[in-house]
Amino acid sequence: MSDWATYTLADFLMFSPRVYFRLVERYNQGLWPLQLIFVAGALAILFATATDGRRARAAAMATLALAWLFCAWQFLWLRYSTINWAMSYATAAFMLQAGLLLVAIRWTQRGALPANSLRRRGGIGLMVFGSLGYPFGPLLAGRAPASAESFGAMPDPTVAVTLGALVALMPQKLWLLLPIPVLWCVFSALTLLALEDAGAWAPFAVILVTFALLLVRR
Repeated sequence: MSDWATYTLADFLMFSPRVYFRLVERYNQGLWPLQLIFVAGALAILFATATDGRRARAAAMATLALAWLFCAWQFLWLRYSTINWAMSYATAAFMLQAGLLLVAIRWTQRGALPANSLRRRGGIGLMVFGSLGYPFGPLLAGRAPASAESFGAMPDPTVAVTLGALVALMPQKLWLLLPIPVLWCVFSALTLLALEDAGAWAPFAVILVTFALLLVRR
């Protein structure tokens, strides 16, 4: 037991900060300029969330599902898993979440949007943070701009936009759609803490805001 007490988060890492962020930079360089299309998609979801149209809601959920699939295949499986074997399991979880989002299209058609205006506005705020705030993360963390994270390409902003949309859009069965995004936020935050990266606050903040909004009743 005393031996376990000497371990830190960094002892569980399979890679160094340089290796991880270099992987992200090369990934971004290979995708460019698809990131611009992804941000446009996030803004389209934001617009759909702000409206009360059922077709818009369905389009938003379908776009989110596509983003989760892209992250799962292109980043988690093809890139991240080369330095972290656990990402093979994360890939499966992301694909499962994509399937749940597609199933949730039917749920969004059956009920009205959450009536609480604060919850709606808070969800939209999370989406703005995920789509427009995350790309500026390297500036705050002191990293190269090439390591910026964007919706659809990287998991963290995709999860932030998704949680915002779910809080603002889902009238029922929300609890089925929350575990995977929240668990990813915890994993990402702990990984960034182990890497001693200043961006670790972002996934923690996303979790706190999400649960604060869910506690809002009237």
